[in-house]
Amino acid sequence: MAGCTMGGQKCLYKLQSASVHFIAAKHTTPFKRYVDDINFRLVSYHFFTCCHVSAMSISETWYAIKDHGTNYCNLYNLMEGKIGQQYGSGLTEVGGYKEVTSDFLCTQRSSANCIVY
Repeated sequence: MAGCTMGGQKCLYKLQSASVHFIAAKHTTPFKRYVDDINFRLVSYHFFTCCHVSAMSISETWYAIKDHGTNYCNLYNLMEGKIGQQYGSGLTEVGGYKEVTSDFLCTQRSSANCIVY
Protein backbone atom coordinates (compact mmCIF):
# COMPACT_ATOMS: atom_id res chain seq x y z
CA MET A 1 0.00 0.00 0.00
CA ALA A 2 1.38 3.39 -0.94
CA GLY A 3 1.01 5.71 2.04
CA CYS A 4 -2.42 6.00 3.60
CA THR A 5 -4.51 6.40 0.46
CA MET A 6 -6.27 3.11 1.18
CA GLY A 7 -6.82 3.93 4.89
CA GLY A 8 -5.03 0.96 6.47
CA GLN A 9 -4.67 0.25 10.19
CA LYS A 10 -1.62 2.48 10.53
CA CYS A 11 -3.62 5.39 9.12
CA LEU A 12 -6.76 7.22 10.16
CA TYR A 13 -5.19 8.99 13.16
CA LYS A 14 -6.38 12.50 13.95
CA LEU A 15 -4.69 14.86 16.39
CA GLN A 16 -7.19 16.44 18.77
CA SER A 17 -4.89 18.57 20.91
CA ALA A 18 -1.28 18.87 21.99
CA SER A 19 0.58 20.74 24.71
CA VAL A 20 3.94 20.47 26.43
CA HIS A 21 2.79 17.56 28.60
CA PHE A 22 -0.27 16.06 26.90
CA ILE A 23 -1.26 14.78 23.47
CA ALA A 24 -4.80 13.69 22.59
CA ALA A 25 -5.79 11.97 19.35
CA LYS A 26 -8.38 9.68 17.84
CA HIS A 27 -7.93 6.60 15.68
CA THR A 28 -10.62 5.16 13.44
CA THR A 29 -10.37 1.45 12.63
CA PRO A 30 -10.34 0.88 8.87
CA PHE A 31 -13.00 -1.80 8.54
CA LYS A 32 -15.68 -1.31 11.17
CA ARG A 33 -14.94 2.40 11.70
CA TYR A 34 -14.74 2.12 15.48
CA VAL A 35 -13.23 5.22 17.09
CA ASP A 36 -10.59 4.97 19.81
CA ASP A 37 -9.49 7.82 22.09
CA ILE A 38 -5.72 8.08 22.57
CA ASN A 39 -3.94 10.07 25.27
CA PHE A 40 -0.25 10.53 25.97
CA ARG A 41 1.25 12.14 29.07
CA LEU A 42 4.89 13.27 28.85
CA VAL A 43 7.05 13.99 31.90
CA SER A 44 10.72 14.95 31.65
CA TYR A 45 13.28 13.93 34.24
CA HIS A 46 17.07 13.82 34.77
CA PHE A 47 17.34 17.56 34.03
CA PHE A 48 15.26 17.22 30.83
CA THR A 49 17.50 14.56 29.27
CA CYS A 50 14.87 11.79 29.55
CA CYS A 51 11.14 11.57 29.09
CA HIS A 52 8.61 9.22 30.69
CA VAL A 53 5.56 8.65 28.50
CA SER A 54 2.32 7.20 29.83
CA ALA A 55 -0.33 6.40 27.27
CA MET A 56 -3.85 5.05 27.04
CA SER A 57 -6.11 4.05 24.17
CA ILE A 58 -9.78 3.37 24.87
CA SER A 59 -12.44 2.36 22.40
CA GLU A 60 -15.50 4.61 22.31
CA THR A 61 -17.48 1.42 21.66
CA TRP A 62 -18.28 0.02 25.11
CA TYR A 63 -18.36 -3.63 24.01
CA ALA A 64 -14.94 -3.66 22.28
CA ILE A 65 -13.17 -5.71 24.96
CA LYS A 66 -11.67 -8.51 22.87
CA ASP A 67 -10.16 -6.14 20.31
CA HIS A 68 -7.26 -8.28 19.03
CA GLY A 69 -4.89 -5.80 20.67
CA THR A 70 -6.21 -2.85 18.65
CA ASN A 71 -5.83 -0.36 21.50
CA TYR A 72 -2.29 -1.57 22.17
CA CYS A 73 -1.48 -1.25 18.46
CA ASN A 74 -2.91 2.29 18.38
CA LEU A 75 -0.17 3.27 20.83
CA TYR A 76 2.62 1.07 19.49
CA ASN A 77 2.15 2.18 15.88
CA LEU A 78 2.53 5.81 16.90
CA MET A 79 5.60 5.06 19.02
CA GLU A 80 7.16 2.97 16.25
CA GLY A 81 6.47 5.72 13.80
CA LYS A 82 6.14 3.76 10.57
CA ILE A 83 2.83 5.20 9.43
CA GLY A 84 2.24 4.63 5.72
CA GLN A 85 5.33 5.82 3.87
CA GLN A 86 5.92 8.56 6.40
CA TYR A 87 8.07 7.91 9.42
CA GLY A 88 6.90 9.42 12.69
CA SER A 89 8.61 9.27 16.04
CA GLY A 90 10.72 6.13 15.60
CA LEU A 91 10.98 6.00 19.39
CA THR A 92 11.06 2.20 19.57
CA GLU A 93 14.51 2.34 17.92
CA VAL A 94 16.01 4.92 20.30
CA GLY A 95 18.52 3.78 22.91
CA GLY A 96 16.92 3.61 26.33
CA TYR A 97 13.43 2.94 24.96
CA LYS A 98 11.58 0.62 27.31
CA GLU A 99 8.02 -0.63 27.06
CA VAL A 100 6.24 -1.66 30.25
CA THR A 101 2.87 -3.32 29.70
CA SER A 102 1.03 -6.64 29.96
CA ASP A 103 -2.14 -8.38 28.82
CA PHE A 104 -3.74 -7.12 32.04
CA LEU A 105 -3.01 -3.51 31.10
CA CYS A 106 -3.57 -3.92 27.32
CA THR A 107 -6.16 -6.55 26.46
CA GLN A 108 -4.75 -9.21 24.10
CA ARG A 109 -1.41 -7.41 23.72
CA SER A 110 0.57 -10.65 23.52
CA SER A 111 -1.42 -11.80 20.48
CA ALA A 112 -1.63 -8.37 18.81
CA ASN A 113 -0.67 -8.04 15.16
CA CYS A 114 -0.05 -4.32 14.75
CA ILE A 115 0.17 -4.54 10.96
CA VAL A 116 -3.37 -5.92 10.71
CA TYR A 117 -5.02 -4.39 13.81
